[in-house]
Formats: sequence, C-alpha cells, structure tokens
Amino acid sequence: MSDNLSLVILAGNIGKQYEWQKQIDPIGPNKETLLEYSIFDALEIGIRHFVFIINQDFGLETKKYFQHIIDKNFSQVEFILQTTYTAVPRSIYDSIENRKQPWGTGHALLIAKSHLSNPFIVIDADHLYGKTTFYKAKELFVEGKILPNRYGLITYYLENTIEKHNYVTRGLCTINKDYLVHIKKFNNIHFNDNEEIISDEINDDLIFDSQASTSINFWIFHPSIFRFLEDKFSQFLKKDSSELESTFSLYSVINNMIKENQLEVIVRKTNERCSGIYNREDKQYLIERIRDLIEMDIYPKMLWK
Repeated sequence: MSDNLSLVILAGNIGKQYEWQKQIDPIGPNKETLLEYSIFDALEIGIRHFVFIINQDFGLETKKYFQHIIDKNFSQVEFILQTTYTAVPRSIYDSIENRKQPWGTGHALLIAKSHLSNPFIVIDADHLYGKTTFYKAKELFVEGKILPNRYGLITYYLENTIEKHNYVTRGLCTINKDYLVHIKKFNNIHFNDNEEIISDEINDDLIFDSQASTSINFWIFHPSIFRFLEDKFSQFLKKDSSELESTFSLYSVINNMIKENQLEVIVRKTNERCSGIYNREDKQYLIERIRDLIEMDIYPKMLWK
C-alpha cells in the first residue's frame, strides 16, 4: 500500500549561517549526504516516488547524483524549481522584482500540486529524522488515518531536537487528544548553563518543558491540502506580496485552517532524536552521529551498493 505514498523533499533553503548548499555536504563514511539517509529510510517503508523542491543553485550534477540513487532503487524522482515568480500572477511581477528570498514552505509545497495525486510525506532536506519516524508515518497512512481534511504530523520531544552547542528555531505544539491544536514558533532555543531549555527572544525566566511536543516539519498530507494552499496563497499575495521579507509558511496555513475548523491533524510522537545541519559546527557532530548509528546497525556502512 505504501507504493502509493510519495516523499516531498524541501531542498531549496540555503541556510544563511551555513553559507552554501548544506543539503549536499558529505556526512556519511562514503560521502553520503544527510538527505540520503532520509531517502534510504523512505525506500525502506516502500516509497517509490520522490519530489524535490529545489532552488537555482541545486546544480545539474547534484540532480544527476540523486537521480542515479533513486533510479538504482527502481523509483521515480522529479525536480521542481522554486523561484519568486513560480505560481504567482504576472500582475505582481513588478512589485516583487527586488525580492531576494523564496516565498516559504507553503509556497514550496504548493508548486508540487500537479506532481502529487496520492498522500505524501513532507520533510526538510537538512534533518536526520530517524528510521522509526518514517515507520510511524507509514502506519498513519496504512491505517487509513490520512484523508481529505485530515492530515498527520510526527512530533519529537523538544530535548531530542537540540544539541548542546546550538541555537535553533522550533515549532512547539499544543495537542489535545492526539490532535494538533496549534503550533507556535520560537527562535534562539538552546540549553543554558544549567542544562535548562530557554529562548533568548523571550524572558530568560521561562524554561521550556524538555518533553514538549515539537514539530520539525515531518508532515503526512492528502492532496486536498493544495486547495487550502491555493486559497491561502492568493490571500497572502493580495495582502503581503509587497513586503519583501514576508513568507508563506506551512505552519501558518495549518494553524489558520485548524482555527477555522477546516481541517484536523492527527499527531504521533516519536522517541527519535532529530538532528539538523544549521551551521558549520554541526557537520562534525553529524559525522559522529552517523558513525554511531552504523555501529548500532541502524544503517549499513555503505548505503548504496
């Protein structure tokens, strides 16, 4: 049944701190990228259709590299270029000519509409989500939980998404009886000297619950999401297209739709650790983490044979 489940990879964000295409930086013992471990996990649960949302710096050789990996595993891959002009009306071209950044994750997913006719998982390219996370997503799909107007989200415990050296942005979830109520983003979340989790952008006295449910953009959607995205993106452009720093995020769309009782999101929690690559210091940590996972037989030493 999971042959009908696709994986959408949001691979177009170049981190300002990292300064280049962190999604294709070698991490594994045979120069595998972080993203390849997610592709490996997706193949293991039966996914055979992959959609990459990329930017103009995602070069031809990189495309060929991932195309070769996925072809070799008897699967299909498509690459979709996200630009500031993709899926926007010509009438606003003049007002966005000075815009430097893409429109955001909501727009990135929207432009994949014509490529997806079955339920699909959405992930970021720069995270190591963990094997059991993919299996939990598959369970939601196989159990028939993913329907028009009912989607899925796999959440992590907050403490499992932060390394001791990092300052990160996280979406903290309010959940009621296994359904998402709201996601609120906090910036500069980190461990203080007492190993408590705090954020620099709010009162230092506020300590986050280390077990708080946290979204790292691991969604399971039904294609009905595109109707909502189209409506909300149209509203967003009418209101905010002239604001050059404004973004159209999946978080905001989902929050608004839940508030308006137009959809619901069922949540499954995972005990996995989710590690991301945000700056140069993260690379060595991730190299060591992959090495540990290989020693634990979670991944083979050579992903592709």
